[in-house]
Amino acid sequence: MIILKYNEWKETLDTLGMYIQMAGKVMLARNPAEPEWEHVAMKITPRSITTGPISTDTGLFQIEFDFVEHDVIFSNDNGRLERIPLKDDVSVADFYTQFKETLAKMSGETKIYPVPQEWNFTTRFDENRNNKTYDPTDAERAFEMLKYAHTVLNKFAAPFRGRRSGINFWWGTFDMGTTRFSGKQLPLNPQLPAGFRFGVDAELVEFGFNVGNGLIDEPYFYVFFYPLPEGIDTLQLPEGVSFIEKGGQLILPLEKINELENSEKIVLDFFQMGYEAATRLQKWENLDIINRPLEYPTKK
Repeated sequence: MIILKYNEWKETLDTLGMYIQMAGKVMLARNPAEPEWEHVAMKITPRSITTGPISTDTGLFQIEFDFVEHDVIFSNDNGRLERIPLKDDVSVADFYTQFKETLAKMSGETKIYPVPQEWNFTTRFDENRNNKTYDPTDAERAFEMLKYAHTVLNKFAAPFRGRRSGINFWWGTFDMGTTRFSGKQLPLNPQLPAGFRFGVDAELVEFGFNVGNGLIDEPYFYVFFYPLPEGIDTLQLPEGVSFIEKGGQLILPLEKINELENSEKIVLDFFQMGYEAATRLQKWENLDIINRPLEYPTKK
């Protein structure tokens, strides 16, 4: 697998990230609210990042970012389909105009907040003429990394019998993860930004993959703890794993395991180590139940 460093495709990421945020904000405007922002989480398909079904006054529609044909595909339950090409030299502002026009045709008028969230800049969509880079090869390579991470995350998440999220792609931060919850609710912290505040109203540990950012210039797997338990910084960490105090997470760079025959097992072991640390330090209960996999009858 070809690994993209953050700074190698930052210009495409900034442009694509703004395009995808537009669709995420449609989800935010139209979907009924769920705990931990589950209602705005996108999903990975074999060829796209998708909103999944979104309700309108008359039915359902969805928005997909297709990295095979390099189109944004709008489809609804009337059988209608509209495309916006993903191509270079289309500014965020120009794309936003096309996006709004197509959205109105497919689902009716939807008001969205045109300011980026959780990004490294806050230029309004309709004023952003600086970000206009789209390299299809870089987009495809980034999507290959996401698909690989999705496969591993799905294998790790599947056996858990406690409360957990799906395998979610988060458009605000362009990362993907699955969350396990201890069952303990937490009071909302008014000191936290609203987006984060309502995403951590329960004790949790999240397992995920990030394509890289301004703090960590490479793609990496992570284990994120909330609240950060005492003693997490004293863990004996395997080779290649480090603890990042800012953000309260353990990280395993993709480059450390890329091309290794047992790469998938290394990532699964990394996630399991983080989970066991969380359950021990946060003192989770009922582990004998939630850790016991379902026993399906054997096929004859």
